[in-house]
Amino acid sequence: QEARLLQFKLPAAQAFARANGIDRVALQAQRLRLGIVTAGKAYLDVRQALEELGLDDAAAARLGIGIYKVGMSWPLEPQGIGAFGRGAEQVLVVEEKRSLIEAQIKELLFNAADAPRCVVGKRDEQGMPLVPEHGELSAALIAQIIAARLGGLAGEATVQARLDRLQRIG
Repeated sequence: QEARLLQFKLPAAQAFARANGIDRVALQAQRLRLGIVTAGKAYLDVRQALEELGLDDAAAARLGIGIYKVGMSWPLEPQGIGAFGRGAEQVLVVEEKRSLIEAQIKELLFNAADAPRCVVGKRDEQGMPLVPEHGELSAALIAQIIAARLGGLAGEATVQARLDRLQRIG
């Protein structure tokens, strides 16, 4: 049964997800500075975070932010996430509770051609906590994480003002 699962069932599930567009690029940027991978409620939180930063789709894409919306979190469909992650400077995985998607992305993109500089989620490059593993995520917290990953969005005065307001509030 183990061989059947690994050789047939998992690849069949991944092929189904690919053929039916279960996962999709929700926001594409020409030069992907920050690729955000998310699923479920966290996707809505990411969208709200961008809105709170005053970034519509066009402004986010101009800054190099892209979003990949995962519809089937396990097994992750490798071709779609591979195409999204290749060439990205960094990938931020925003998911509720424990890390399921992040570990799969790291495994899929490790040593890939044009792999991102880093894939972060529950922890940053130094192993410090980034996206909380407990409690509920908030759009304000995600907005702060996005801004930090993009170097504080230096040069974007309106966005920086909104970020300052979010930090004062909570």
